[in-house]
Formats: sequence, structure tokens, C-alpha cells
Amino acid sequence: MIKNIVFDMGGVLVDYNPIRSVANHFAPEDRAAVLENIYYSKEWSAMDRGDYSVEEALGMMLSRLPERLHAEARKMVLERETEMPPIDAMYPIVKTLKNDGYKIYLLSNCPDWFDDFKKSVPAFAFFDGFIISAYYNEIKPDEKIYQILFKEFSIKPEESFFIDDSEANIKTAERLGMKAHCFADRDFDRLKQNMRDHNIL
Repeated sequence: MIKNIVFDMGGVLVDYNPIRSVANHFAPEDRAAVLENIYYSKEWSAMDRGDYSVEEALGMMLSRLPERLHAEARKMVLERETEMPPIDAMYPIVKTLKNDGYKIYLLSNCPDWFDDFKKSVPAFAFFDGFIISAYYNEIKPDEKIYQILFKEFSIKPEESFFIDDSEANIKTAERLGMKAHCFADRDFDRLKQNMRDHNIL
């Protein structure tokens, strides 16, 4: 019996889209370099893991870009509420789950700015707990951060349903005994059907 619903954040609860963000801020000839040196950089993953603060990582990432791009790149990275708006259609799903008595948790690869960002996502008001990678120095899809979730909130994987937009993260969850749904296609009908198949909605 499913008792816990575990959400990813980017691509599930908020609209994290690096390609769109870069297109909104930079001319076509600069976009590939910005993507490679910011969002797809090793520092971005290290920032999620808590190895660097946002400012430390940003300094390293900007050092590889022409100085003329620095101010706009900094603005893009730091204006999180603008660049990652809530996915509005997920709010009523979260609210319904909470009203139906499920425990709701977040398991997210995210830098150390989460506490400041949290207030910009209304659905978080319904959450019972948060596991943020930077605070534990572990990231998905490594099993360790899932085990932290289970231990921190005393939940059983077989009683938990996980929603993430990464197939690798889903595979780890399923290997550990969780039921899971890959939301990479952002197909709400398919998500709801999968939840109904598990007697959730």
C-alpha cells in the first residue's frame, strides 16, 4: 500500500529548462558556450552535491566565458524564481494527495539556495519533508541519497511512489523497491493513470 509520494523538483514541480533560459538571455551565437560552461558544467553538478556554494561555482563557470557575457549569465543563474516558475498543473495534484492523507516529500538535486527558493513554489506548503542534495553532499541517482530519505523520515521504499523526470533516477528508485513514474514527457494524463494503477488517485 502506497503511503508516501516523493517528488523531484526540476521538471516535475518547477519548469527547469536550461535551453529556454539560455535562449531568453543570449544571442544565438553565444548559447552553446553558455549551456556548456554553465548548466552542463562539472561545477553545476558539484554545486548540487554541495561541494561549492553558488557563488564559488559561478566564479569558476564564468571564468571560461567572455567577460561580456558575465553579467547576463550571473543574472540568469541567480534569478531562480523567474527562470524556474512552478508547473501550475502539478499544484492541484499535490493538494489532492495531501487531502487524501498521503505523506509528501521532496528528493531533489539542488544547490544550497533551496531555502530561499522554497517560498516561490506554492505546492511546497503541502510537503512533509525535504531532502536537498547540497545539504547532504549526495546526489541522485546514487543510492545514498535515497537511503537518507528513507532514514530521515522513517519511510519504507515499498510504500513510496516516486516521480522524477530522469530515467536514471527512476531506475535507482525502483531498484531500491519504490514504485516510480518518469515524468520526462510531462504527460499529466499518463502520470494520473499510473497513479490510479497504484490505487493512489
